[in-house]
Amino acid sequence: MKIVGLAFFLIATYCVLCPYTKVEESFNLQATHDVTHHITNLDRYDHLEFPGVVPRTFVGPTVLGLLTSVAVHLLRLAVPEGQVIGSTIAEQIVARLVLGAVVTLGLNRFAVAVKTLFGYRAAVAFVLLLCCQFHILFWSSRTLPNTFALPLALTGLANWIESMAETADHDKKLRRMIWHLTVGGIVFRFEVGVLLAILVLVEWVSDRLSIQTIVTQGVFAAAISLALTVPLDSFFWQRWLWPEGVVFYFNAILNKSSEWGTLPFHAYFVNFLPRLLLVSYPLSAIAFITDARIRRILTPALIYIAAFSLLPHKEWRFIIYTVPIFTAAAASVVAKVSVRMKRSYIYSIILLGIIGAMVFSWAGSSLMFVISRRNYPGGHALYTLHALEDPNEPVSVHLDVLTAMTGASRFGEMNPLWTYSKNEEHATSDDYLEEGYTHLITATPEIHPEFQIIDTTYGFDHVQLKSPRVYLHNFALRWDRFWPVDIIMTPKLYTMRLQHPQQVWIEYMLRKHPVVMYSKTYW
Repeated sequence: MKIVGLAFFLIATYCVLCPYTKVEESFNLQATHDVTHHITNLDRYDHLEFPGVVPRTFVGPTVLGLLTSVAVHLLRLAVPEGQVIGSTIAEQIVARLVLGAVVTLGLNRFAVAVKTLFGYRAAVAFVLLLCCQFHILFWSSRTLPNTFALPLALTGLANWIESMAETADHDKKLRRMIWHLTVGGIVFRFEVGVLLAILVLVEWVSDRLSIQTIVTQGVFAAAISLALTVPLDSFFWQRWLWPEGVVFYFNAILNKSSEWGTLPFHAYFVNFLPRLLLVSYPLSAIAFITDARIRRILTPALIYIAAFSLLPHKEWRFIIYTVPIFTAAAASVVAKVSVRMKRSYIYSIILLGIIGAMVFSWAGSSLMFVISRRNYPGGHALYTLHALEDPNEPVSVHLDVLTAMTGASRFGEMNPLWTYSKNEEHATSDDYLEEGYTHLITATPEIHPEFQIIDTTYGFDHVQLKSPRVYLHNFALRWDRFWPVDIIMTPKLYTMRLQHPQQVWIEYMLRKHPVVMYSKTYW
């Protein structure tokens, strides 16, 4: 559907205006860089030095890295060198755009399924409602494991929805659903497998899917998935490994994810879904009450969310796969109202109300984006350093933990003549001197007296609600200050340069290797 291009336009806009990434995306982004630049030279891969808490699969980064290499090569052929792809940070944007394009294909597949079951108006409404949301489009180009799983989940769910509209071919659609969700669950994210288990159980209880089909298709798809992920990941990790199996054991069995915080049972329904769906949340509730078809597609999603609510640790990305289902339910309401408005002016008023709510949702999403793009000081600081220093001068820069967690990636290491370090074992200021760093990007400048601050990078701290009087005054003076909140920025990172390198080095050597000088008196 052509209108899905609007979703990709927003994905691309978010990507270009906010090109940096955070710690959750770090492994897949670094791995994509390494596949693109180093291929099989594992000694230069980032994950062997910084493996993370649990191992992740290389299947997604390998495919994305290869597609990115092709895209970059074609761009360099089409456009003179340096005008489009002049730096590795531009390659990062290309990689994210490629991932966003793949997710868009999944969204298009889902929109076609919505059209099949609910009609063209509902499919158009689905895309428009999706564009009023923030999270799913903002993160569609970001290298989360969940994002890599999303196209498979969308395609599997699309087949499931289409199976409800087709009586003759529904068995074939359900088999495809099993295949796509099995691959997504075993290779990328185990929660996709949980969603599959719920869907399969619902279809079996409804007598639309036999035990034989479930077992044969599930086992075959699982075997193919393991045959894909285990050899590839064992090669990259240098030991026999099924990464997502390790992640499942770590999070679900050992419940180690609770160390990152816990929330009450109702958090997904009260806190997360309203923010994820915005206007689509109340519309989907109306659809659930009034339409049996909607109850049929929403019930598995609600069971899935309730199941994950039992886990103490909760994150919005664990339930991201249900967002298109809720949005499709909301779209069915919009489609019905748009059809009935010709019969009564009341429905015209209702439709205007829905459109107004969509506008407010879009404004809320825009505010979320304005705030979110200020959350990446590490990426900005590293990029600024390249602009501050002579590219031909030798530079050795250390990036501290906060810098690496908030946007500094291998793609951001743009100068091949410079050296970059993320060593986390330095304990004293002398350790930094011993390594010979000329520059630091750090959140703690006070422990580096030998270095001078040459740049300060600000980042998001909090929002402050404006009073009605202040808001109206600001809006009257500057129309672009229409946000009802002030976004408060505070210093997050400091870029520092070593002062008087030779003198500092001599003083350091004297501290480390004190010299006792004797004097003789000659008579």
